Amino acid sequence: MELLHDFKEIARPNQPKEKLVVTIGAFDGVHVAHRALIAGAVMRARELGVKSAVISFDPHPDTVVRPDHPMIYLTSLEDKARLVAELGTDFLIIQPFTQEFRALPPEAFVDWLLHPAQILEIHIGEDFVFGHKAKGNAAFLYEIGKARGFQVHSLAPLEVDNAVVSSTRIRNLLLKGQAAQAARLLTRYHTVRGIVVKGAQRGRLLGFPTANIEVAPDFAVPGNGIYATIATIEADGEWKPRLSATSIGVRPTFDNGPRSIETFILDFDGDLYGKMLRVEFVAKLRDEQKFDSVEALITQMNLDVENARQILGKI
Repeated sequence: MELLHDFKEIARPNQPKEKLVVTIGAFDGVHVAHRALIAGAVMRARELGVKSAVISFDPHPDTVVRPDHPMIYLTSLEDKARLVAELGTDFLIIQPFTQEFRALPPEAFVDWLLHPAQILEIHIGEDFVFGHKAKGNAAFLYEIGKARGFQVHSLAPLEVDNAVVSSTRIRNLLLKGQAAQAARLLTRYHTVRGIVVKGAQRGRLLGFPTANIEVAPDFAVPGNGIYATIATIEADGEWKPRLSATSIGVRPTFDNGPRSIETFILDFDGDLYGKMLRVEFVAKLRDEQKFDSVEALITQMNLDVENARQILGKI
């Protein structure tokens, strides 16, 4: 897969326009519905003997349309690129989403698409909107496509458990700590990543040395609680997964301090400070709670580790 940072880069000097089947969307999370849409476009491109392209945006359009509502991302750009590449597309375009781009009338948006490439088909979700004041939609594309020489395929909303799959639904599940339910919609475990930084080091004193992870503030972190997780350490250019248990919260037994993400890696002894750690959330073990004594906390932490070991041993 070739990664481009502006759709105009698809045009090659002194070369005919690339024939493409494209799909367009924010694709935050690259969840099961996104995957169905992208996979359909990739399949059609192969049937037609042309290349496929996924057009996404940075920042997420919502951050420009609704600047007073902070965006919480399910995937970093790096993870989005990796997940999209797994679906077999030829190009991923991360188009800058600016106020100027947002203000394009729907007809100008189509011109923008058709200028650097020969678009044979556009694949979108039924609820896709674009252009100034979101005046462009699937029906508009159908009609203009007849005149401009491309076909439009729209995918109806995908439902799981009698509810539409969406990035917003997944964010809400994670906020409630429902990691296993979120994983069903993502088709993988939700993952956070960050540098290991020094904390209060209480875990070491309790017999459970934890890695404190510094995660970007605009990234989706599950709700407070204790989770069975898979921690993957980046070392020597490789990612090495290990079983782990992760606590998210404010440490109510001690200080109700700043919210933190602390991961205890099972059967591991080593220095992780400054290393990049990736944590996949498999299942929630329990809510965060305040204990009457440190001894009671240690007893519960031992139970948490054993419960995590049992759950993770089954995947």
